[in-house]
Amino acid sequence: MNAKPKSTRRFDSRLIRKSRNQPRLQRTAWGFVTLAFWGFYFYLWAPLVTAISWLLGGRLAWLQLYEYKQSIDPFLVIALPIMLVCSAVLLIAWAEYNRFRFAGKERRNPRQDVTREEMARDLGATPALAAELLSGKAVTLHMDDHARPVGLSHQGLDGAEPVARLA
Repeated sequence: MNAKPKSTRRFDSRLIRKSRNQPRLQRTAWGFVTLAFWGFYFYLWAPLVTAISWLLGGRLAWLQLYEYKQSIDPFLVIALPIMLVCSAVLLIAWAEYNRFRFAGKERRNPRQDVTREEMARDLGATPALAAELLSGKAVTLHMDDHARPVGLSHQGLDGAEPVARLA
């Protein structure tokens, strides 16, 4: 009854659908360009962050903790590195414990493949259509007015219009 209008848009080569198909040098270059623009974006926010820090007492805290009368608090000199090392050791120990605990164990239950007969029965399709559906990697399933599959078309990677086959 209602036929779908054919799409007039063709494959847009400017869109990157699988970035792994790009050459590594090009991906790396665009990565550096992206990183540079993000750095510039954060650089533009630096004055606001500095102003907020000064308003919240960041400068006063720095002076009281580290530069008060050119003296250094011995507690900070000893305690901060010890806390840093303890945190690192605790994090590494937790990661190693989890690695030991889950090493070599499959935590997901395997799923059984669906047979052609089950697929055909559940979809309300013919066994021939179910067999063709299993053989395709990327397909479009065509339905009738009662939502039963009547055919399918294989999607081409070159963007060409697929050809529908009725089962």
